[in-house]
Amino acid sequence: MVSGATGRTGSLLYKRLKAERSWNVRAFVRNATKAKGILGCNKCDESEGVFVGDITKPETLMKGMKDADVLAITTASVPKCTGLPFIGKCIYPRGGDSKSVDWLGTKAQVKAFALAGGNVTAKHILYVSTMETTVPNNFLDKLGNNSFTSFYHLQAEASIMNSGIPFTIPKACGLGDGEAGQKQLIVGHDDSSFSLVINHLIQRDDVARVLVEAIRNPAMSSGLRFDICSHFLGAPTTDIAKDVFQAAMFPWDSRARSLKLVV
Repeated sequence: MVSGATGRTGSLLYKRLKAERSWNVRAFVRNATKAKGILGCNKCDESEGVFVGDITKPETLMKGMKDADVLAITTASVPKCTGLPFIGKCIYPRGGDSKSVDWLGTKAQVKAFALAGGNVTAKHILYVSTMETTVPNNFLDKLGNNSFTSFYHLQAEASIMNSGIPFTIPKACGLGDGEAGQKQLIVGHDDSSFSLVINHLIQRDDVARVLVEAIRNPAMSSGLRFDICSHFLGAPTTDIAKDVFQAAMFPWDSRARSLKLVV
């Protein structure tokens, strides 16, 4: 299940998964008409694996989660901004604020996924979060008259990590809409492994690439929470498992030395 499947990151993930024809892929969307234009579905209903609902309305989540074994959460609050970057005015739509979407909406998805049947320890949650969660009152938190965006993303991460369901949480730097596979991907932890002044952008489709590989290789990706960005120097990353997942492991993680990759 890809939630937020008509969003700029979610749609790329959905299309990559569908193109591989290896999984039964579902989409959770708010608008079927929008889904038709973005996802290329015909009926854009449950017969095609497209479920319409609202993550802020928990009762709409359960049907799509039934028997799903992977939940990829790409939903995120999005402010409407006017004026120049960093000094303009940003407003979140009613009900679309960071607390409602990024934290409570994520909690609702996790709960529905956990209660939808099956062994929770055999499931997998992927959550696209943000960097800067170690920096209180950063520029993201101040958007929309103090939305506390990164704070609520951090609360969502904590909810996922405390759910008992295996997880993978890439914490992206700035997101771009360019072509994937053109830059070297870099990973780290706690907003301290690289400088956002120099490395501040990753393409959404590269994030989608990472999520696909996380689904393909849960033994390597499960339990990882890491910052991810790209570098303008260096050869483009081709081996996600080695250069992202293994690189994101702490030195005491035995997988970093001994785990054989699943092909």
